[in-house]
Amino acid sequence: MDNNPLTSLSSSHSRNDSLSQSELLDGFLLVRPVWVDDETVKNCKGCEIGFTAIRRKHHCRQCGNIFCQECTSRKISLPQFGYITPERICNECFEIAYLVGYIISDEPSTQIHGARGLLDIVERGNEHELSNFITYGGLDALVYLCRASHTNDLHQLGTTALTNLSGYESFKPYIIMKGGIPYLYNLILFYYSKINSDASSSDPSYTAKFLDSASTIILNIGNILYSLSISGSLCQRMVIDVGSLEAIMKLASFQLGNLAEDETSDEDILLTYEEMHLRVELAKGLAAKTISCLATNPSHQLLIFENPRIGLDKLMDLLHSSTYEVRKYAAKSIAYLSLRNDKYKSALIKDGRVKVLTSVIELVDENLAKANQVTISHACCAMANLATNAESQQLLISQPSLLSNLCQVVSYFISDKEIQRHVARLLANFALYEENKTRMLFYPMTNEKEATDEEAEKVAEQEAEQEQDNNDQQLEEFFGSIVPTLIAIGDSPVADVEIQRHIVRALDNLSTEVPSMSHSKLLPCLPLINRILDTIKDEDIRKRATHVLNKLSPPLPSIPISSPFILNNDQQHYFQQDYDDISHFYGQPQNTSDLSLNEKNNLTKTKVEVENNTATTKITNVDDSNVITSYLVPVDNLILLDDKETKTSAYISTSNNNFGNIEELNNNFNNISLEHNYKETLSTLDKPPKLPPIRQNSGALPTLLNQFSFDN
Repeated sequence: MDNNPLTSLSSSHSRNDSLSQSELLDGFLLVRPVWVDDETVKNCKGCEIGFTAIRRKHHCRQCGNIFCQECTSRKISLPQFGYITPERICNECFEIAYLVGYIISDEPSTQIHGARGLLDIVERGNEHELSNFITYGGLDALVYLCRASHTNDLHQLGTTALTNLSGYESFKPYIIMKGGIPYLYNLILFYYSKINSDASSSDPSYTAKFLDSASTIILNIGNILYSLSISGSLCQRMVIDVGSLEAIMKLASFQLGNLAEDETSDEDILLTYEEMHLRVELAKGLAAKTISCLATNPSHQLLIFENPRIGLDKLMDLLHSSTYEVRKYAAKSIAYLSLRNDKYKSALIKDGRVKVLTSVIELVDENLAKANQVTISHACCAMANLATNAESQQLLISQPSLLSNLCQVVSYFISDKEIQRHVARLLANFALYEENKTRMLFYPMTNEKEATDEEAEKVAEQEAEQEQDNNDQQLEEFFGSIVPTLIAIGDSPVADVEIQRHIVRALDNLSTEVPSMSHSKLLPCLPLINRILDTIKDEDIRKRATHVLNKLSPPLPSIPISSPFILNNDQQHYFQQDYDDISHFYGQPQNTSDLSLNEKNNLTKTKVEVENNTATTKITNVDDSNVITSYLVPVDNLILLDDKETKTSAYISTSNNNFGNIEELNNNFNNISLEHNYKETLSTLDKPPKLPPIRQNSGALPTLLNQFSFDN
């Protein structure tokens, strides 16, 4: 009896000569090589000895090259090329040829022997051997194992060999060219369905041995897919239909299943089971990485959007996976998808998906937040991208406590540059929309069409007072402290020029077209704005920062120190609450006969010089004539009165007025419009004018002192 396995394989095929090749080979058939022309070859391809009349030429049926008798002494059947009877083959092709023949045998044990042999060739890593391996059917045989075999041992050997082969950059494309990817997807769906159909089944297929093979197969496929996805040109050809997308999503959510009950008491098996779980976790992470690579390709993005049940819904579910790598790369994929045009941005978070996305930043405690730091960063990036679209930003900001959660994220990750940048950009994009400003600054809205300006102002004041008394704390908890958060981001150690740009943009948007009462909530930002103006050289940032500064602290009118003061009717009424004449407030009679300061400035030019305690005023008329007047300037006129000083309080208390406090008086003085009589000199007055108190930091003092050029 002949125990040679090759003879056994040949006789087995001889018995099936009556079968069609498609039935025998299950579709596995390679193209026969083109034979080298005899006349062009003088020496053997193997031993390089010259041919003679006795040393004849022979063609290898696998590679088509010409060899001598010694180099082509062996014969085997080559069903992969359609040769059922044994044919001549060279020594170099023999190993691959018989292993491929074993793979397509109908005996499982023979197939396993062939699969192990092919794996050995791949693991040796000889590139010349690997080139022959791919050229002469080795790769086709591995794909055949994934396609036609139903044995998990063969699947494990085949996918392991493909994993090793995918590690060679030059050989990666052949896996796709040979059609291997669809069969890998089929294996994912097969094992996903088999394990998840009944994880508690007592079927022998759920023994530790089976689960060990299944976990290895899943990890191998994860490695192959990720290795191909990071090659740009190959990535475009990986997903060809909805089934491909579904397979990758299921791989990212794969669950191993439970051991059979009779094996749960074995400690060695339990240790092995933990290793199996680790493999599955790694496979899920690789699948999530693959999805993030696919999400950068426009055609794959379109496939995901057009199949929301399989694509978008499954992707959102991955945000709450038990595997950290899956959560991280799922969020990254969503960030890539959020870069699509406006047509698709709102589709990304419709149908309840917005709630899943925003739930990523609902942090229970800081430790949990730290465990999801990169996931939170990608989620914030996605939301910042989505907030550029009117419909999608409305879906986002309508989520309860979103703004409050964003503020909390900033406090947890004050040193994370990416998170700070994404949150600042998101808040700046939110602030572009009028309806969002009411949430971000929590001020009440009024209907301008139904109320006059005066009525709207009264309503706004009343509602603001009521909210301040009753709901400020609730609003802050619900909407968050946006202004302090922006300040914290701007003051953080990682705040670079880009972050400062988003901060200034957010403040600029928040201070535009809002009720004047809301400006008071932005005043704490002034030191930050001033610091940005002092340190940032970028012209666009400086322009926006100056715009914000002008809106929050408008310039006061110029106040010449020697001027008598003239008030308009409304201002007179304000200060005449309990007395008819306000002249005693200024220490001189009121003059209403002269032109205003702005009108006089068109006719005259005034220059004031101070030396010692004497001020000299030089007035140039339109006819170029000069009038010089000298007078003493009291020191009181140059003193800034502090609200808490006894002198200021005494001054107010002796004025017999009804103002509630110095704060109220100072606030109203900031809005006084002044006029000046240039014809009357101080020589006709009993004493120089006494200025009203000036509020500290109001901006009036620098304007006032600019009228003088004194040293002391």
